[in-house]
Amino acid sequence: MGCLANGDIERYTEDGYLVLRAFFDRADVDDLRGATAEILKRAKRGTRGIGFDPWTTEPGDPLNPHRVYYYNDIFLEHPRLDEHMRDPRLAAAFVELYDNDIDAYQSATVVKPAMMNFDFQGWHQDAPDYVPLSNYKLASALTYLADMGPNTGGTSLVPGSHRDGLFERGYVQMPGWPVKKRVIVGFEPHASRIVTPQFRPGDVLIFHPCLMHRANSNYTPVSKIGLINAYRAVDCIDLEGRNKFKADNIPIARGGQVVARAHA
Repeated sequence: MGCLANGDIERYTEDGYLVLRAFFDRADVDDLRGATAEILKRAKRGTRGIGFDPWTTEPGDPLNPHRVYYYNDIFLEHPRLDEHMRDPRLAAAFVELYDNDIDAYQSATVVKPAMMNFDFQGWHQDAPDYVPLSNYKLASALTYLADMGPNTGGTSLVPGSHRDGLFERGYVQMPGWPVKKRVIVGFEPHASRIVTPQFRPGDVLIFHPCLMHRANSNYTPVSKIGLINAYRAVDCIDLEGRNKFKADNIPIARGGQVVARAHA
């Protein structure tokens, strides 16, 4: 299936992430943004699996009028987003990184509403939400549908931190904040290694569940959309059945080949 460049697997092993530039073209980006905008416009507060800007209840921009900042199980909400979860190019990347047999794990959007302070999300590792696992052959692919960088909704990373083990997660009450700030206990020695790439529409970031990372605030007047698709090798087993995402266990690749979607 091959889609990774020479050295990508070694870079992923060393750094815990890969940035795949222009992985999707402009037509894909426009389709995906349009599909995501459709589901954002019909999002209702109080719906399970949807998070809304905790700072304000004021309306957002036309792309994200209800100021959604995350929406889980989006593959069930629009056929184009289901198609994206099953994209052969994403499947090929995970076959090369991990195994010939790959299942889906999560399908979501993480949105940075216009002029939103995202500091409450803080530095974190995803793995504490997943463990115990039989192994760590699991990762997330974040597809950027806008220009995103420092202060414009991008992602900051600590290269190599996936090899430093799992750290305690903490929550700190900040004066005047509506929610607590998520933190990694003992993060300070890692701060000198932070990188914040500039992402363009169609770029994909693949990152290990133990990698330290954070979402940046979006101080622009337009919401910024990213699509999260997490995948795992079939021998990466959720030992306590903690994952409640409806994408989990959906076959994506078998024997290195993309699995055709079953029609109802």
